[in-house]
Amino acid sequence: MKAYFISGLGADERVFQFLDLPGIEKIYIKWIHPEDQESLASYANRLTAQIDLTQDIILVGISFGGIIAQEIAKIKACKKVILISSIKSPNEFSWQLSMVSFSQVYRLFPAKILKWSNALTADYYFSTTSKSESKLLHQIIKETDNRFMLWAINRLMTWKNINPQKNITHIHGTADRIFPISSIKSCIKVQGGGHFMVVNKSTELSKIIMENI
Repeated sequence: MKAYFISGLGADERVFQFLDLPGIEKIYIKWIHPEDQESLASYANRLTAQIDLTQDIILVGISFGGIIAQEIAKIKACKKVILISSIKSPNEFSWQLSMVSFSQVYRLFPAKILKWSNALTADYYFSTTSKSESKLLHQIIKETDNRFMLWAINRLMTWKNINPQKNITHIHGTADRIFPISSIKSCIKVQGGGHFMVVNKSTELSKIIMENI
């Protein structure tokens, strides 16, 4: 069985390396450069070139990758969409993110400042639990393309998804500091899981994924 995995903002398949999913052929969707002012729908449609559309489609998306997975599912019929540490609509933003989205304050800062800020606070917001996790996270932040990051943040902050799809399995950590569990509806809870739980709670996540795929 094939499943397509979509990483978070600027990340890659390294975040999935600890998942143990016997019998699942993991195919990693590669980020591509967005066109100027490209919509999420257009971008998601271009990503479908990496998917075998002749077979049942199973998508697993983390964080921003979960949003992309939902956009792909609007274009191509999917057998299953699994979200990890993500949201199903802006209604699941924390009040802080809602204020950022409303004020569009993120537009005031250049990519270098945003990346510097992310690096300073990443370990706290992603709830890393070891030096190796922190090293992986900071490598991902450092390697994130600046242009892609600005585009993705803008698309996240302006995302509209009034009627989320029904065939979604949402797995979310109770200690997620980026998308707090208090704002999340209808999910499978991972006790103590933070935003980086795909790495540090991979055994529990693997079991849940296998039960729901």
